[in-house]
This record gives sequence, C-alpha cells and structure tokens, in this order.
Amino acid sequence: MMLGEKIKQLRKERGFSQSDLEKKSGVNSKLLSKYENGRITPTADTLRKIAEGLEISTDYLLFDNAPKDGLSQLEDLELFEKFREVERMDLENKQMIKNLIDAVIIKTKVQHALKPLHEEPWGDRMHKTLAKLRERAKGYSEDQIMEIVDEAVKAVRLEEEKRTH
Repeated sequence: MMLGEKIKQLRKERGFSQSDLEKKSGVNSKLLSKYENGRITPTADTLRKIAEGLEISTDYLLFDNAPKDGLSQLEDLELFEKFREVERMDLENKQMIKNLIDAVIIKTKVQHALKPLHEEPWGDRMHKTLAKLRERAKGYSEDQIMEIVDEAVKAVRLEEEKRTH
C-alpha cells in the first residue's frame, strides 16, 4: 500500500477528518490531502508529525511489515535473539512456536480470569478443571479434542485482532 493510502486509511479508521488530523498533527489539511492522494511526499519531520497525530509509528507508515506501534521494543534481549532465530526457521516450526506461544498466552489469560477465590494453587485448580473437561469429553477422540482446542485458539486470536484493530 502506498504511503498516502496508508495515511488516509488510518485517518478514516480513527474517524478523523483531515481537519481533525490537522489539529492533532499540526500539518495543514490541504497538504494532508495532497499526501493522501500521492501528489506530493511529506518530509521526514512532517511524516513524524502525521504519525504522532495518528498515534502510530513512522515505521508503520513507511514499511509494510512494521507493527503500528513501531519496530520491536523488546527489553529482554535474550528473548529478542530467540525470536530472530525463529524467523530463520521453516514455516512448520514457526507455526508450532506460534501455537505454543498462543497456548501460554491463553493460559495466562485464563489464570487472570480465574482469579483465585481461595488459596488453592492455580496448577491444582487447572488439574481439577482438566479432569472435569476429560470427564465431559468422554466419547471424543484425542484428535477431536485437539481440533476443538485449535478452534478455541483461533477464536481467541480473532477476538484479539478485533480488539487491536
């Protein structure tokens, strides 16, 4: 997507008119129109102002694969290096790692949602919950159970995407 198209799309996603973005960024709305239509290209300083007004990173405007909040800001350098290694892996291994990460994220969200009403350790509560699930899942094959879990992970991912966009 071209730079001007990205600016226009992001402005509309936020419900801003060009005048609104002018107020937020300090960039004249007539210039914004020219940028959005690809007639001229903003300077680096102007691009920074537009990005700040849209509350995104300039990286997102410039690069197709950058997240909206900017390039990685991981403070844990060891974790960052591990992710760099994962990027060099084949697609199957990458997907496996993404699934493992999703599982840990879901586990963490469940932990937070099930804040203990008592002092029973989370692991013990989870074992009891799993025992109940297994009891209710009698008659299902292991593959069917895994398919249900995969669908649940997909549903959680979809909800997360909806909330972040």
